[in-house]
Amino acid sequence: MPEMPAPRSLGEYRHQQKQLRQRPGDQPLPTEGQENVQDTLIRLIEERRDLGKQRYGRPLHTFNGRNAVRDALEEALDLATYLMQVEMETKATQARIREVLHLHRADEINVCVTCRTWAPCSTRRTLTGITPPAAEPDITVTTVHPVEEIAVHPDSVDALKTRLKLHEVEERLGAPLNEMFGFPIVHDDRLAPGAVRMRPRGYDDHPSARP
Repeated sequence: MPEMPAPRSLGEYRHQQKQLRQRPGDQPLPTEGQENVQDTLIRLIEERRDLGKQRYGRPLHTFNGRNAVRDALEEALDLATYLMQVEMETKATQARIREVLHLHRADEINVCVTCRTWAPCSTRRTLTGITPPAAEPDITVTTVHPVEEIAVHPDSVDALKTRLKLHEVEERLGAPLNEMFGFPIVHDDRLAPGAVRMRPRGYDDHPSARP
């Protein structure tokens, strides 16, 4: 390895020291984290020492009449058992999370198939740490050709009229919403509130509706 030149500044010196600590295959140097691991470990050791005093009247001393190797072996066996328990519980928890995420997946119009709310739903956001969108759309329109009918969630009809300012038009023209669009409007409980789908008549039997 060639010799490094003498540093010309404090920043260059620190850079050289950082390079010396990094070897091929090493993980990147640790960055600023959240909790101090050593402080937590020291606190736990102090708690164990105090517990030992309560149980045995004194902390652990050398030459205390016990076989330390046997004690360590028994503790190691207990540790292996506890680690196996953690491994089994972790796998079971991960499997359950995968099942729940599958139940809360998005459909073709980005609606959760279980909650019937915009995806990602609150359950998926909680399990994956996804930040919710800044604002969910009031009305989402999906067009499936040839358009022969308009499907909306029953609770979305008024929202659709308000968004398109059709209440005033209805009153002024005296025409129902169906006539103004030129297509029949049908209610579909499978759609999420706010979802409007312009689709062929008999959509469930239409080739475009098949997965």
